[in-house]
Amino acid sequence: MQPPFPTSLRTYDRRDGCRISSFCGAVLAALVAGLPIHAQGAPDARTFRDVPRVTVSEPDRFRTVFDRARTALTRVAIFGDSQETAPNGWGGHYVAHLNAGFCRIYGPAGETTLFGNTSHYPPLPQWLATMRESEARTSSTTPSAAIPPGVFLGSLLRGGTGEFDVFRNVFLHDASRTIDPALADGTWFDPVGPYIAEVAVRARIGSPGLLWSNAPTDLDTPHPNAAIVASGTWSLAPKTQPDSIVWFATPPLSFAGKRHLQLGIRGESPDVGTDFVGLRYRSLSAHKGLLVQSFSKGGMRISDLTTNHGDSGAVLRAWGAHVAVIQYGANDAGNGISIAWWRSRVEETIAWIRAAMQDPAFPVILVAELHISQSQPALAIFDHIPVVAHDIALADPNVLALNMLRIANEDFHWGPSPTGTWRPYLADAAHYRPHAQRLLAQAFVGEIAQTLAIDDPSCTLPHWRDCARALGASCQSTNCRVVTDADAAVLGLDWQGAGSTCIDGDKDGAADQCAEPRPGDLDGDGAVGPGDLAILLAAWGSGFEPADLDRDGVIGAPDLALLLADWTHASGR
Repeated sequence: MQPPFPTSLRTYDRRDGCRISSFCGAVLAALVAGLPIHAQGAPDARTFRDVPRVTVSEPDRFRTVFDRARTALTRVAIFGDSQETAPNGWGGHYVAHLNAGFCRIYGPAGETTLFGNTSHYPPLPQWLATMRESEARTSSTTPSAAIPPGVFLGSLLRGGTGEFDVFRNVFLHDASRTIDPALADGTWFDPVGPYIAEVAVRARIGSPGLLWSNAPTDLDTPHPNAAIVASGTWSLAPKTQPDSIVWFATPPLSFAGKRHLQLGIRGESPDVGTDFVGLRYRSLSAHKGLLVQSFSKGGMRISDLTTNHGDSGAVLRAWGAHVAVIQYGANDAGNGISIAWWRSRVEETIAWIRAAMQDPAFPVILVAELHISQSQPALAIFDHIPVVAHDIALADPNVLALNMLRIANEDFHWGPSPTGTWRPYLADAAHYRPHAQRLLAQAFVGEIAQTLAIDDPSCTLPHWRDCARALGASCQSTNCRVVTDADAAVLGLDWQGAGSTCIDGDKDGAADQCAEPRPGDLDGDGAVGPGDLAILLAAWGSGFEPADLDRDGVIGAPDLALLLADWTHASGR
């Protein structure tokens, strides 16, 4: 059973002063967390539970923006951090599933994301490409403030003929390899073509051009020995404005009987580099659909966007964004910020994006992060961030607020438990597990589509959540919890099946769906023995909930004592 989400706030009478201890506690907590104090003396006690899942005052405005993808290419720019949105490593699953989710609605995309000269190859492919970065490069004179986060500008030289002298990009239009194998071989890109490649460079005085070559391959990773079937040179026009972003395009590219296109790029000069911003592919026959591009970087706080990348508007305009997503908070909440500070930074970021896009009505989506930090001041900030987004969206018709914290709490049962904190979505203290990224992406796409009345042919059920996950009881010693099928599978939890509950109808202290409680039976074999002891010792000092027998949030001596007591009980000695 989900906890109730109140629709109204309790009011307090100032005349009672500190005789109302709950009021005094709320004020104190507000002061610690930096929550606004209302004029009548009561703090703004609202949390993510008190504001809607989605707040948008003019849904038709956003529906028009998204539905343009049916006839033209629509680009969505996400600004965030490593927790969820950075494409290299952490966040790669989220970006991939966002793109796949919108493809299910609008059909295959006709353009790829922008691939820069940093690949983190070979561990993970990016969305529809694998890359090998060039080692024939030199330092760029372009200031970092002129480049958006997540774009790794490289100044390419003309090196020798070795594998690492060329930036290589294999275009996986058929999704033969994806970061999540579940997405492999899907029709995420227009399968018809023909295809061209487009490359963006940042012009400098005296900047030479670039050399390109197409060497198709049957492999899904860069192949330096593949035969070149076409090549050419791109040169900047003599009067090109310095610091401007210039796009070059290949002619239609031939597969030459191979499975994949492979584009190689190197500088024209061996001495002077050419500032390579990124490469993308596009279909000439179906340049439409919706594309999600991440402009995110690890460790970022919301203020870093304007402080460290404040002059990058030219790149964003050249890329051609149609809507922006602001998804910060994980690196801010635990750093002593106040809600007033957060509100001003969000408003400042929205204004910066609109100035960069030269559009005062540019549409922006605010997405709340999930709980990460366990400190009470940080949790208070996390809980209030959706309230700030809600208030901004009410006042600005070109802002949509997505209360992901409430959505995850209601639909995935992610959130504080009655006996402690349980975060099955975290891979470590900060980053999301791949299955959590997938579910959050499905929630993003599903909630947007449902709110804006956009038809999603991939889900015919009344609510998107029923297409994304199933809920059922997980029997964990004396504790029963309703969890998603994905959580149970990834964490190795006992799961009683879709629709099962934790109801204790016979009042025996255990859910009717579960066996008689035996707290120390961690391996589920019906007895408490060496296997259970090994599990507990391996989890020593952590918060691994199945082994947290006393539910104090950490595995330690009290849990060992409880296990040994159950061992005696189980063996009958």
